Amino acid sequence: MANGLGNGGAGAGGVPEGRWTGEDIAARLLRFYDEKTSTRAITRLQFVEHVGYLLFLKLDHERSQRHGRFARQPVAPEGTWPRLTDLSGDDLHSGLTDLMRELDDQAPARPDRRIAAMVFRDAQSWDLGRMAELAKLITEQIDPYQWRLMPQAELGRAFTIMLRACREDIDRKIDTGQTLTPFPVLSAVVKVLEVGPEDTVVDPACGTGSTLIAAHQALESTDPAAIAGADLDAQMCRLATLNILFNTGRPFSDPAPVRLADTLTHKVPVVRADSTIPTVAICNPPFRSDGVVPNATMRDDFLAYGDFPTNFLQHLMVTLRSGARAAVFVPDGVLFGAGAAATVRRALLRNCDVHTLLRLPTGMFHRKGVKSNILFFTKATPKPDGRPVTRELWVYDARTGNHRTDTGNPVVEADFDDFVAACLPEGTERLESERFRRYTVEELLDHPAVNFDLQAHLAPELDDFGSPKEIATEISGLLDNAAAHFREVAEALP
Repeated sequence: MANGLGNGGAGAGGVPEGRWTGEDIAARLLRFYDEKTSTRAITRLQFVEHVGYLLFLKLDHERSQRHGRFARQPVAPEGTWPRLTDLSGDDLHSGLTDLMRELDDQAPARPDRRIAAMVFRDAQSWDLGRMAELAKLITEQIDPYQWRLMPQAELGRAFTIMLRACREDIDRKIDTGQTLTPFPVLSAVVKVLEVGPEDTVVDPACGTGSTLIAAHQALESTDPAAIAGADLDAQMCRLATLNILFNTGRPFSDPAPVRLADTLTHKVPVVRADSTIPTVAICNPPFRSDGVVPNATMRDDFLAYGDFPTNFLQHLMVTLRSGARAAVFVPDGVLFGAGAAATVRRALLRNCDVHTLLRLPTGMFHRKGVKSNILFFTKATPKPDGRPVTRELWVYDARTGNHRTDTGNPVVEADFDDFVAACLPEGTERLESERFRRYTVEELLDHPAVNFDLQAHLAPELDDFGSPKEIATEISGLLDNAAAHFREVAEALP
């Protein structure tokens, strides 16, 4: 192979593990998926998930085999990995299934298995007919190498690249509204929030965990409580946990960084095992208007009940402590909608310093026709006289003339350099520019609905709904969702 990472490894003249790159290892494993598995029977996401399981078990074994004080007690049962490499067919299927069931213990007697309990939460092995492919994956791609020798940053990058190759599979998870947030956007968010070593960062709708990884890089902290997330999708919780482990290098015996939970039913910023109080919250919630939303019996602290983005926005508004900073992704509808959205916008101005709105490029993620934004605010103590805490809202337009796609024209960090510099000027106050405009709170309140759908100085452009293929894909997804709801109605009829 051109990259030198052949089946023979370093012992056969290949590149030593310590010199592997994330791009090379991701390309090798994804090539195995394309060439040596039945892509109709196994989705790319299922393949990457099993790669994560196997890397977890192999690293667990390697760390237990180190000498002297460097050896760690294995999280999996003693000898798990050597046994897996010898199994095939029915024995491999039953052996892996039993192992997953054993590690999926949500009240483990061993505290060092809390992460494993999340990694294998509701996990299922491939079908019995796919065991030949799984055996080859184990013996040809995972077992021959010493993965603990691979640079941590490259191992994390490899897994992140593989997850991003699953964007179509993740976008199909309409039931839980999953999406992949581009890392350059998260990097800009972390910079504007000025995340630092003293912070504790949470994400109440963490998906694959990329927000927490971006925060971890800024935190430079080894404290396992410094980041925490939750999601109501068990598969996303498994992938997020693996993604965080491979990117941060935290011990497998630590408390789990992610929990399976419906955040909107809890009166805390994020559901976590400890009582640590978060100082920063970053959330890209499901952009859904359907499904179950909290009702008055669940959340008596909610002002009104709207769609999921509106509910996540007010969830953080009411649960964060004074001084905590937040960034929440919202669709345009949350900025100008009536009803619950308008109620929450007015309450935000009264209870928080809502200081920045970033209008994101079109076509970047979520359903392709949906326009996205990021609302930045700092929680505050309401003023006794009822006047709003917010004094001015700055709007940055990164949207006009800037259509992006996940693959053909993805965003890069340089796209947000001007935004970060405008928000954090060196030694001066913020200044207006062609893309950056200030609105006073009086201007916001003058509108009956407290409209946040604001422009910078650029002239508005025609609506960009994406390419014909993107539009057709969006329509197809909406029709599938509608058909599922009609089936539920039909089944409920007598």
